[in-house]
Amino acid sequence: MITILPARLRIIYFPRSHLIHVTHAIAKMLLFKNVNGDEYFFSFTENGYGVSIVANEAAIDQDFLPALEAASCPDLGAPSGVLRVLQVDDDGGQDASGKRISEISEPLAEGRFSILYISTYQTDFVLVNESKLHNVIKTLRQDGFDVEEDGCFTVTEEEEDYEDTALLSPVDPTQFLLDTDVLDNELQCVGLNRHYRSDWVITVLKILCYPDLVQSEDHKRFCSFVATSEDISLIADTHIVSSFEENMLMKEQDGTTLRVIQVHFSGSNVERCGIVRCISKPLSMEANINMFYLSTFMTANIIVSVDDLERAVNILP
Repeated sequence: MITILPARLRIIYFPRSHLIHVTHAIAKMLLFKNVNGDEYFFSFTENGYGVSIVANEAAIDQDFLPALEAASCPDLGAPSGVLRVLQVDDDGGQDASGKRISEISEPLAEGRFSILYISTYQTDFVLVNESKLHNVIKTLRQDGFDVEEDGCFTVTEEEEDYEDTALLSPVDPTQFLLDTDVLDNELQCVGLNRHYRSDWVITVLKILCYPDLVQSEDHKRFCSFVATSEDISLIADTHIVSSFEENMLMKEQDGTTLRVIQVHFSGSNVERCGIVRCISKPLSMEANINMFYLSTFMTANIIVSVDDLERAVNILP
C-alpha cells in the first residue's frame, strides 16, 4: 500500500560546522510544532559530508533558511521546489526492505522521475516533486501498485511537466560519482515509542544538535532521525541507541549490527532520475542483499548488515 501524505516539504543541505545555527529550529520542530498533525514531517540525516534536513515548507522558509543565511553559511543547498511524500507499507517489513526499494524505484526510473528515498524502522518514504505527483501516481498504478489518496486534498495533473520529464534519461551514477566511503560506525535501526515522547525528546535533541556530547571521537558521525505524526525512527551508533530506556524503543529481536556505505555525488541529487534504482537493483534483486536506503542532497547512504558489507562494497560503483 502506498499512501500520499498531505505534507508539503523542502530539502536543505549545509556543512556540519553550521549545525549550531539551526539548533533553535530543530528544537522548535521537536518540541513546539504540532507533532500529532497530519502534515508533520521531519527528517534529519548527518553523515561524513554534511547535514540534510527535510521538513515542512513553512519550517524551512521561516526557521532553517533565515538562520543559515544570516550566518552566511557556505555550500548551502536549498532547491526551491516543493516535495510530496509517498509512504510505502507492505507485509514484508524490514526483511524485504531492499526488495521494496528496488521494486518501487524501477517504474519511476523508467518513467524518468527523480526521487529521494528514506528508509525507516517502520516504513519507507518516497519524495517526489509536487508538479510530478499526478504522473508518479499514474505510473505506479499502471505498474500494479495500490496508491491511496488522502481525501483532504486534490492531486492535479501537470501534463507539461510530464512531457518535460519524458525527455530526461535515467542517470548513470558513475558519471557524477566523487567517492565511496565505508564508515566504521556500528549502527542500529530502532523505532521510538511516541507515547514516551516526553521522556526521550531531550535525548534526541542532544543527539541531533550537540553530537560532541554523545559521539565517540574515533570515527565520523552518522545519524538519521525521521518523525511523522505516526512513527519515529532512529538510525545511530549502537552506544547512542543504548542510552534510551528499553521501554522507549521498538527494535528487532536479533538486533542486527548495521554498517553504512556513503556514495558521494557531485551536485544535487534532487533532479536526477534513476539513482535509487541503479544502486538498489544490483544489491537487492541480483545479489539478494537486504538494505536500507537514505537519500540526502548529494549522497546515497546504503545501510546493510555487517555480514553483507564486503559483498555490497564490491558491487557498488
